[in-house]
Amino acid sequence: MEELIEKNMGLVLTIVNRFNPKNQTEKEDYIQAGRIGLWKALTKFSKNGGSKFSPYAWNPIKWEIIKEIRSIKAKYDYINIEEYQHSYPSNTSIPFWELMPSNLTDNESQVIKLRLEGYNFKEISNKLQCHRSNIKKIFQNAIKKIRETNNG
Repeated sequence: MEELIEKNMGLVLTIVNRFNPKNQTEKEDYIQAGRIGLWKALTKFSKNGGSKFSPYAWNPIKWEIIKEIRSIKAKYDYINIEEYQHSYPSNTSIPFWELMPSNLTDNESQVIKLRLEGYNFKEISNKLQCHRSNIKKIFQNAIKKIRETNNG
C-alpha cells in the first residue's frame, strides 16, 4: 500500500498546488490530507469499475484537502474570537458581553455565545438547525458589528 501511495504522490502534489497554499506548513498539511484521500481511494478502487485510478482518486484527494482547509479556518475563527475576547486587559471591569453591540440579532448573539462556549460551527448548525455556511455568515456579521462598535 505504501508503495502505491508513493507512486501516486505526484497526483496529490498536483491537487495541493491548485489550492495555492500560503506557506510551507500549510502545503505540508494539505499534502498530509491529500495522502489520506489517496489512501481512501486506493482502499476503495476496483480495476473492474472501468475507470483509471487517477480520475477516480481526484475527488477523494480534493475533498480531504477541503476538509483540512475548513478545519484550519474553523480553528482560525475560534482563535480570532478568543484574541478579541482577550484584547482587553484582564484587570478591566468590562465583561465581554458589555462590549457586544445592541444591534446584534438574536441569532448573532446566540452564535457568538455558543462559539465562546467552545462549540464549533457544525455543532452550532445542528443545535440551531441551520446550515453550517449560514452559521459562518451569521458569525462573521456579528464579529464585524462587534469590531465596528468597539473600535470605531
